[in-house]
Amino acid sequence: MVRLFVEGSDDEKFIIKLLQDLKNNNQILFSEKINFKSYINIMGSKKKLLDATQSKYQQVTKEIELGEVKKVLFIFDCDFEKDDKNCNGMEKSLVCFEDLKKALNWNIPIDVYIFNKNLDYFLLETINTKNCYEHFDKLVKCLDVEKVKPNKKPIANLYRDLYPYPQFDFKDNRFDDLKQKLKTLFKEQE
Repeated sequence: MVRLFVEGSDDEKFIIKLLQDLKNNNQILFSEKINFKSYINIMGSKKKLLDATQSKYQQVTKEIELGEVKKVLFIFDCDFEKDDKNCNGMEKSLVCFEDLKKALNWNIPIDVYIFNKNLDYFLLETINTKNCYEHFDKLVKCLDVEKVKPNKKPIANLYRDLYPYPQFDFKDNRFDDLKQKLKTLFKEQE
């Protein structure tokens, strides 16, 4: 079995949709009624995800020792460079992840995918080839969203509410690296 670690429930929902897309396109093979949720651990925040003392990690350590979990993938975003305190920004996120790996001391393959910015920014960028994207961009400026909330979560949520099907175009090449990591992770699960 494998495990994925994500920050929050929005991340989990996104990863499940991406996994379902991979399954639907026969890029990963599973039975028809696979519950992807059972593979994902929601840590609650980036701070908790990078904290080796979390009880969820203790449970997975036991599962590793019993041979039940054979590899893991951590997925989180680097957040904003201007907030480059503690574990924000790509460089510090990588350092904090390496510290987590050392502290966990798991003897299985451990991989990571770090979004090069906030996840909501990444997702909105994947729709920028659509005609409507420029309107979302104008809306962000008009409402001065970045002053009110320093990420694009409100705009990403609006897009998800207005255009639930399809949400994001998983054929966009910006998803390729993450899809490859997920295919590699689930390869032996097929």
